[in-house]
Amino acid sequence: MTSPPASLIRLVGLDQLDRFEHEAMATKFVLHLAPPADGSALRPIAEEAFRLLDRLEERLSFYQEGSDVTRINRAAAGESFRIADITHRCLLDAVEVSGATEEAFDPFAGHAALMAKAQPVPRHLGGIPAPTADDREPVLAIDPDQPRVTKLTGRRWLDLGAIGKGAALDALAELLLEWEITTAVLSGGGSSLLVLGPSPDGAGEDWTLHLPQSPGPPTLQLKAPFALGASGDGFQPGHIIGTAGEHPTRPQSLVLAPSAALADALSTAAILLPNEKLRDLLGDDPYYGVFATHPESAPIATGGLAPHLGDIGPDLCLVIPCWCESQRLPGFLTELCAAIQHAELSLEVIVVDDGSPEPEPTATHGIVESIRARFEFLRPLVRLPRHEGKGGAVYHGWRRSSATARWLGFVDADGAVDASTVVRGATLALAQTADLPLVAANRYHGNSAYPVHRDWLRQKTGSWFAWWARRQLRLSARDSQCGFKLIPARWWRHRDQAGWRESGYAFDLELLLAAQADGLQTLNLDIAWREIGGSNVGLRDGIELVRMVRYGITPLAEPRPIQNNSPCSPTGRSFSPSK
Repeated sequence: MTSPPASLIRLVGLDQLDRFEHEAMATKFVLHLAPPADGSALRPIAEEAFRLLDRLEERLSFYQEGSDVTRINRAAAGESFRIADITHRCLLDAVEVSGATEEAFDPFAGHAALMAKAQPVPRHLGGIPAPTADDREPVLAIDPDQPRVTKLTGRRWLDLGAIGKGAALDALAELLLEWEITTAVLSGGGSSLLVLGPSPDGAGEDWTLHLPQSPGPPTLQLKAPFALGASGDGFQPGHIIGTAGEHPTRPQSLVLAPSAALADALSTAAILLPNEKLRDLLGDDPYYGVFATHPESAPIATGGLAPHLGDIGPDLCLVIPCWCESQRLPGFLTELCAAIQHAELSLEVIVVDDGSPEPEPTATHGIVESIRARFEFLRPLVRLPRHEGKGGAVYHGWRRSSATARWLGFVDADGAVDASTVVRGATLALAQTADLPLVAANRYHGNSAYPVHRDWLRQKTGSWFAWWARRQLRLSARDSQCGFKLIPARWWRHRDQAGWRESGYAFDLELLLAAQADGLQTLNLDIAWREIGGSNVGLRDGIELVRMVRYGITPLAEPRPIQNNSPCSPTGRSFSPSK
């Protein structure tokens, strides 16, 4: 049995119910029960429910020799026989979902799944001819009125693993209702959930749910009874294979449905279906809904979940540009993601490799993927085919930001600006509700609360340049070159329509001048800073900066006007800098 994953769903008031656990179907089932009205003891009821669960596994398991699933897989074409009621109901639901989703959910993908996961064929299925990759012949005829099936000519193998846990929860719920259990929460491995009766926190039939792994994290209220199914990262990663052999691109999906079996099956399909097909499938039906995340864009919410989660998505996109940073990145990125998760900030993080020579991009990809396994808001690595400069890498990342992001930011990969400082700056930015400023980190402040540890000569030289650049260019940002800034997303996207001239180390200057020309206020954020060895910034970069300031750098031509009520339109609001 594998340990259950970190919960995608957290219910308020669950600790007020008695908890019972049982291992079955290679996972852990948990029953949270309220006592029946007649005062009957709960443990005997839970034990009877778990005995039923064991019997259901014997019928539904792909891996047990005597199961109905094995009997179907081993049957010869034309053979007809009876099956258990639970298997019959499961098959009818599976076929219905398969047809509605155009086989994005396919109950006859058992052999393909084994091959995709490089698992051996179970001994009791060893003598069965394997299906060919192009075999699309019908496998089974199911009598809709009685539990009877007839094997057809198709050779694909039945596997009800993606619907079986949900079907088991539905059967357990029927048993609990016979015992007059009015409030219960049934969970199968953290990925299947069935909720019955009123919430124990006194809120009536409405249950309050938190989604701790989603950006925000969001909260919603649902009226029992309802079922939720979850698939994707954290729930047997790699177990979903499309009909054409493709792997899912969505990190996770959450589906609302009237039964746990349907929620289980639909959550698998939702991992593979594109946004438009999900909307067409569920429409506005209040009894069905989907909330599906995406690695490079905002989540989608449809059906009964749309009113609760329709606007959910990261509020801030933070880009980390990298050029040959595989040594300095891992520690900082791990600390940063942990700090973001602890603070429950609505962020997404995108690491961009700026055309580093091999083996750097491969190493960086491995680093990002290993950390992504723990933090869903960390997006896949973006790899640029050629070196474009720090600004080019940052802008490529921002162009991949979620549509919901109100803020765009970047921070250097070396960790000189530590994770706690990034969280402090992000928290400050996200607290702004209108007239969003540009937030620029500042190392030249003399504020003892935020110590700066840096070589004396570099600090003095940098301080002089910052003062000189402010005087020459009339900048309101006190530290133009510090590698941590936050920009109003709507303003930058509007400016980006005209393009940017600077893509190298001096892109900060063009960015600051353009923002100042458009009337954005600057919020100087005093920060702690620690110099980290191995910097990629050299003397040539410093000379180029001085040359640009000395001979002038002009912002882009004015873009088309934006509406005055936009969150980045100037209103004359003044922010007092820290120093």
